[in-house]
Amino acid sequence: MIKLAANETQFIKAKAHAQLLTSAFGWALSTILIKLYIGTIPAYHLLMGRFVIGAVFILAMQPSLVQRIKKQDILIGIPMGLMIFVSYALGVIALKYTSASKSGFLVALSVLFIPVVQTFLQRRLPSRWTLASVGMSIVGLRLIAGMNGEGFNYGDLLSIGSAAAYTAYILTLDKYGKDMEDMLLTFIQLAVVALCSIAAVMLFEGFNPEHIHAGIIPILVIGILSTGIVTLCQTKAQKVASPESVGILLLGEPLFTLIMASALLHETILAGGVIGGMLLLASLVLAVVKKI
Repeated sequence: MIKLAANETQFIKAKAHAQLLTSAFGWALSTILIKLYIGTIPAYHLLMGRFVIGAVFILAMQPSLVQRIKKQDILIGIPMGLMIFVSYALGVIALKYTSASKSGFLVALSVLFIPVVQTFLQRRLPSRWTLASVGMSIVGLRLIAGMNGEGFNYGDLLSIGSAAAYTAYILTLDKYGKDMEDMLLTFIQLAVVALCSIAAVMLFEGFNPEHIHAGIIPILVIGILSTGIVTLCQTKAQKVASPESVGILLLGEPLFTLIMASALLHETILAGGVIGGMLLLASLVLAVVKKI
């Protein structure tokens, strides 16, 4: 019985890691597709399309979700949806000003921010592993700023802001989301981001159905695979995985992005940028392994 329970626990953890890996690939794919279309489809139109599709997709899987929503679910889901909106909005706009490969690495800073923030919240001095991880990340960031032969730019700053917002989301999800139903929480979050995106379109871009029509195929792919499924996978996985373990997700995403950016977008990756990326990844691995 003990062996059976241990095997079951290992299976649950392996399933959570597979869900995180699926999320990593979905995020990377969305970064590449957005980079391809960000020049022809306004940023908030892209966000609106993907999150409306994502919310509709989840609702179509369980139409009874709306009837099960309670006040407490809304109080938890709305703040998390707002955090996701800020993170995704900054990430999408960043792709106007920086490369997909560099953005993928910078957004992955969430996995480093998480243990650092927890260190301060728990009111204890940073460990040597925290200091080593931060040191490597600073050197890595300095090198990665020239990954494509360019210096640190506005898009890079927005990418780091996106990472900070997602850090807040991951920590909030870990604290308040574990007792909520997976599908219900996923739908509320996506619906909130969809509404925020619609408001942003109206305020900053003016709704134009031609933009949606022009990008309907990538919007559908990003909305279903890289939004609906990805959010559901992470929501499920984080009920098993710790915030530090979610770093596995963010470690996979920049690698997938870098590979696809080089192969599909033909982005130039200089030697210094590769070294910087490896140092950054090393700092992220250290943050996860040592749980700093």
